[in-house]
Amino acid sequence: MIRTLILTTAFAAIAGSALAQSQPYEEVEAPKTWRVEVGGGITHGFSPTGKTGEDINYTAWGSANYKGVIYANGLDGLGWNAINADDFHAGVQLRPRFSAGKIEGSSLDRPGLGADAALYAYKRFGGIVVGGHVAQDVSGDDAGLQYFASVGHQRVTPVGLMRVSGYVTGGDSERLQRYFGVTPEQAPGSGYQPYKASGGLSGAGAVAFLAIPVGDRFGVGGFINYEQRLGDTKDSPLIDKDHVWRAGLIGVVRFSSAD
Repeated sequence: MIRTLILTTAFAAIAGSALAQSQPYEEVEAPKTWRVEVGGGITHGFSPTGKTGEDINYTAWGSANYKGVIYANGLDGLGWNAINADDFHAGVQLRPRFSAGKIEGSSLDRPGLGADAALYAYKRFGGIVVGGHVAQDVSGDDAGLQYFASVGHQRVTPVGLMRVSGYVTGGDSERLQRYFGVTPEQAPGSGYQPYKASGGLSGAGAVAFLAIPVGDRFGVGGFINYEQRLGDTKDSPLIDKDHVWRAGLIGVVRFSSAD
């Protein structure tokens, strides 16, 4: 279950419908009163520790949206667009904070599934959307604060909807230490020497996603994502590569009601 949740994080991060819920991209279809999407696909390269994502994996996907104001999906959790203008979205989320997963052969205590409370804001300038979120652990796992900022662009191509974006992510010392550090108390018997991870940027990357409609109710898509580890995260003994490639193919079926 934990492995599936880890995969869903990255899988959903570039799913077009999820981004459209919190980010004010231009509408490419008529507004709906409510919309639900369910589906799944195959993914590769997803693991915060870089230790468990090398195989092809299967994962599920789901999202829901009511009038573009209340929404839920596998990445953002439960969200509310408190400001829902055509070119500006801002609001709050109760986001899942996904498990780091176990490291094979190590007894190191890793953060488990938890929750973050987040504030976000995104603004569209022409066809470009800029913004980000700040999220604080609220599940008592000492996982601190995480932040994320991105710039993205989308366009309708002859084969489907193409979206590309670049992003940076990071956190305070508590967040990065919890995920990528090893305390002196954890080190004995874990297979790792103590390592202190200070706060700051932890990664920067780029994502390309292509969504292709199949009739009125179905859709397929593919994505590719490159991320470079930064700062103390890159040098963590829990990471075996200073970068990661992610890719996947997905399919969904949609249910909706027009205004």
